[in-house]
Amino acid sequence: MDTRPFITNTYIEIGKLFTKEFDIEHIIPKATLFDDSFSTKTIAARDFNRVKSNKTGIDAVIEKYGENSEDHKRYIAVVEKLHNKGKGAINKAKYTKLLMPHTEIPDGFIERDLRNTQYIAKKALDMLKDAFRTVVPVTGIITSKLREDWQLVNVLQELNWDKYEKLGLIEYPGK
Repeated sequence: MDTRPFITNTYIEIGKLFTKEFDIEHIIPKATLFDDSFSTKTIAARDFNRVKSNKTGIDAVIEKYGENSEDHKRYIAVVEKLHNKGKGAINKAKYTKLLMPHTEIPDGFIERDLRNTQYIAKKALDMLKDAFRTVVPVTGIITSKLREDWQLVNVLQELNWDKYEKLGLIEYPGK
């Protein structure tokens, strides 16, 4: 199996994949994004991951190899091939993160908001359980249905429009 990290294109022998030579690294630094989801993770040689530090994946490539170098072009081509216009091995979220320089990380990044919301919901549940005998948490499907019934969907879309647009998650017909 030919396994190569996105950034360095170094061949990884399958027997070495889970050794101390390689790290699961965050494409966009965890300190910037507070996101530990699959869409922000990839594999990197440990020594390179330490040098990459708090840079985004694309920024690390440009710093290491130079903008418009063959390695920079290879990185972009690999990311494009893996995404394959939404039909490939990586989703749009990972694709966007792999190509996002630090200067384009929007304030209040969506994943950070999701993590904060999850944390708040868990803490609220704990507090409610202390105050009431029976607490029944509901799934996102019920929350979604209530948003629809209360006509909050359009309001929420308008409130978050700028975030989604900056991330390239809005598709316009005919484009």
